[in-house]
Amino acid sequence: MQEQETFTPKGAWAFALLFLVLLVLIWGTVYYLLVSQGPTV
Repeated sequence: MQEQETFTPKGAWAFALLFLVLLVLIWGTVYYLLVSQGPTV
């Protein structure tokens, strides 16, 4: 009887988490810049 190995790609989760964090930081910076400028019209 062979043991069945379950393959869990930990690197993919780390990459997805890093991508999500960078995305939030970038959009947070854009949002902050827009709010700090105020209405320009």
